[in-house]
Amino acid sequence: MPLVIPWGFYMKFELDLLQNSHDYINNSFDLFNTADEYGMHDEQRTDFKNKVKWKLAYITMVQAVELLVKEMLFRIHPNLIYEDIDIALASDSKTISFSKAIQRITNLSNHKFEPEMKQFLLKGAKLRNEFIHNKVIIQSEEMLIKYCKLDQLYKDLHEEAIDSDITFYKDGYKWTEYEILERANNWTVYRGREIRKSELDEFKAEIEENSKYKYYVTKDGRKAERIRYGDEVLRVFDSERDLSLYAHYEICDECNAKKGEYHLEICDLEICPFCFGQLLSCGCVDHME
Repeated sequence: MPLVIPWGFYMKFELDLLQNSHDYINNSFDLFNTADEYGMHDEQRTDFKNKVKWKLAYITMVQAVELLVKEMLFRIHPNLIYEDIDIALASDSKTISFSKAIQRITNLSNHKFEPEMKQFLLKGAKLRNEFIHNKVIIQSEEMLIKYCKLDQLYKDLHEEAIDSDITFYKDGYKWTEYEILERANNWTVYRGREIRKSELDEFKAEIEENSKYKYYVTKDGRKAERIRYGDEVLRVFDSERDLSLYAHYEICDECNAKKGEYHLEICDLEICPFCFGQLLSCGCVDHME
């Protein structure tokens, strides 16, 4: 017996270009929050199932920008979003490509995409198509930079051409958008983690300075070489867990030292070369040299 669905048990909905764009960007933020993993980009510490969401986060962000550009054209004249603007439009009329939409906006409106930004958008559209139709190669640090730049562009276009007060975000996503723009302007990735651009040079200098001190000295004058990250020995640590569980990563969980480097000062995971306890709390060491 065929299934009969009573009238009223289904719904029909319609999204115009702008609503569709808003829906895509909210979905993109959903995916971003999963892929981002609190700013972690270290392959050993991230979850592939989360990181692969960068693909769809990027695709949906490009879709949101494309639809916004077409909305800008639509507001000039509805026919401008179609390939052939002179024929009678039908439901199956072909809409223009992203690249043509950018060109028409440039030709027909006051908004002029700078050559660098135009090239960035065209490359974004190409990458989106490759993600959909071809193999996917993703480096999360690069995806973050591209994604943040696209979101900044979306915000700028929306404020310029649509409405200065953007109120379409889902609950909580106004903060997500603020965080993305903050990171685009003020943060970078170093050794698999995000760090403020203003602090990066200082951090590199700290690593360089720290490398000069190779020994710890006790109050009674005993001297021992510092234990480099990755050379930790077996010891009881926090509910009898082996410190080697922490030391098998290429980058230290606490201070971002690379294997073979000395831990940075006041690192929770550095161990004392005298008692093999936690250096931070053992009290053996008087100074470095």
